[in-house]
Amino acid sequence: DAYLSKKTDAKSGGVFGEGGTAGSVIPGVDRRSLNLAPRWSSWFNELRNTLFQLLGLLAAQRVMFAPEVASMIPQLVAVTVDIQSLMSMEHRHFSQFMKQFIELLMLACPKTLYMTHLAPFIGPVFEHLQYRLEKSWDPVLRQTSGAGTVLRPLFTADCESAAALARQGGEVWFLSYYARSCLFVGDLDGVTAEAALEKQRVELTRTFGDVLQAALALKGDWALVLANLAKEEANSKQNDRSNYGKVSKGPPNQLHEGQVNADGTPRSQYQAALDARKLARISAMCHFLFLEHDQIAGFLTLGVIQCLSYPDQYTCRRITRICHRILEATAWHPRYTEILGQRMLSAAVQNLVMEPKWMVGIEWDMLNVVRDIYGRLVLGQVVQPGGQGAGLQQPIATHNPLTYEQAKTADRPLQGGGILTTPSDLPRQVLLSLPGVNVQMIQQLDDDLKRKRSAKDQKDIMKDLLRVAADEWSERNPAGSSTGVLDRAAGAESLLHRGKADVEDIPEKLVTHSMMQKKHRKGEEA
Repeated sequence: DAYLSKKTDAKSGGVFGEGGTAGSVIPGVDRRSLNLAPRWSSWFNELRNTLFQLLGLLAAQRVMFAPEVASMIPQLVAVTVDIQSLMSMEHRHFSQFMKQFIELLMLACPKTLYMTHLAPFIGPVFEHLQYRLEKSWDPVLRQTSGAGTVLRPLFTADCESAAALARQGGEVWFLSYYARSCLFVGDLDGVTAEAALEKQRVELTRTFGDVLQAALALKGDWALVLANLAKEEANSKQNDRSNYGKVSKGPPNQLHEGQVNADGTPRSQYQAALDARKLARISAMCHFLFLEHDQIAGFLTLGVIQCLSYPDQYTCRRITRICHRILEATAWHPRYTEILGQRMLSAAVQNLVMEPKWMVGIEWDMLNVVRDIYGRLVLGQVVQPGGQGAGLQQPIATHNPLTYEQAKTADRPLQGGGILTTPSDLPRQVLLSLPGVNVQMIQQLDDDLKRKRSAKDQKDIMKDLLRVAADEWSERNPAGSSTGVLDRAAGAESLLHRGKADVEDIPEKLVTHSMMQKKHRKGEEA
């Protein structure tokens, strides 16, 4: 990254030529007389990536799951996820490790081997990754909030002090190591060095979100399976409506009868069998990640919640989708009430009330997470997958008027999941802790959300309540000097204070082609 950040002159031999920049980050190295030194980092990087790719092939080709290899798994685990090795990796290497091995391992592992072949690998990885992300972003969050000092990149002049700190080892060294994105920037200028650090920090965070999306069927091959199912259901409903009381005209169109996938690619001969196997793995993976292994579930959920506060819009938008899948899989379980109803809800509400500029454009996604949490944990309402659709109110339980009947889809997160049958007060307490919000407003919120259950109405109701808290917080914390990425959005930019756009009527009546055809058919029937 340091080499690529400098200009190169391809006409004179590229980075290793007369006008090249190879070696420019290593003081005292003559590029022309000793041009191998700059290549060492690239060679070691390629060697490491080759090893990661070999591990990925072991998983993707299912060699790792063969009975003949079972005796080697403990040794492979001890070497691959050794804690010292994980902690010493640079961010760029850890990102490749996640992409080239961990993601493939999660997608290829048979569901019957999750506990023996998957958990030993991803348990330590997700535990360490949560720690690494927290310590990498902590200096940024403390700096922007005015609670910390600027941690400068590791330049050549700082090598001696960094080496002394590295010799001591321990957490102090790793804190500075992660805060600097595990990079040595040499003699680069300050602006380029800061950009390199930011790039590695953001890339690691986005990789975490992308791997989780693939494992939870929110992107990739598994997501295509769910898209195919949704397409088939939509086609079936459309055919039922179109064939009701009508005679089919012409031969069936095979192009629209399941011969292509939802993304337009042709379906293979055994696509149905492969999709059925993947669908079984999707359901099993959701249950395994969040309900079967405490180490994985705890650190994975905590890492997701922390990512809601990191000032990167790309990551945050995708993390909101993961939050919905977590709610669908775990909202019914009392063990998750505190972490969902307090930690996750607090992080989402804080983003909306503080109105940072980096949140502009994704407020509706965050507001939908708030709505999903509050509906499932407090009101006994379940929504469609992804937090879509109106809230389906569950009836009061006959044996206890203070509880709700569980949704029929509680054990099927891909169809909406379940609710917390015994309502929790934790989400109410989170909202009551906001400035300007009182008990009467929370009671009115509950009544309005039960009376109006459409997605738009409920999000508007939530938005009105949070606007009160945002105004009160703004008065108590008047905007001062710029705080960087967490600088407060202006009134016109913020969702909570954005007025409805005035749409003027067109000067004449709009006549469309479909309206003309409808009028013509009525004329023929008459």
